[in-house]
Amino acid sequence: MEIKIVNSPIGNFSSVYGELGLKKLIYIKHNKSKQPTDKNLQILINQFFSQNGLQDLPTYELIGTKFQKKVWDYLSKIPRGTTESYSSVARKIGTPGAARAVGTACRLNPIPLFIPCHRVVKSDNSIGEFGLGKDNKRFLLDLERL
Repeated sequence: MEIKIVNSPIGNFSSVYGELGLKKLIYIKHNKSKQPTDKNLQILINQFFSQNGLQDLPTYELIGTKFQKKVWDYLSKIPRGTTESYSSVARKIGTPGAARAVGTACRLNPIPLFIPCHRVVKSDNSIGEFGLGKDNKRFLLDLERL
């Protein structure tokens, strides 16, 4: 397993790789700026935060339940600048009534940003929770709406 660092406007991340690709992106909330050591992933992070957004996804290896992988796959297809509710995601993946389970899958998302769980909001369009913090969720949604 290999661990490297990438920087972003919302903080640094540790990138963890397995044999098949990126396994986890770990948010480092309070960390002094470090020189990025994951040059290829840093390019993708920079794209994500640019006006045009992400052009390519890194090769990744997801570990989770069948349901979680189904949620993550669906989330990866939500267009930049749009949001969907937890209940809408549950319905669209064929499990109506599983909004809370969708929320759990979002919370356990191993590669935030690349699987954009920040695009999932509550049914009343309030922001909801986010593993990287509500302020960062607001920042990301505002960034994508530009």
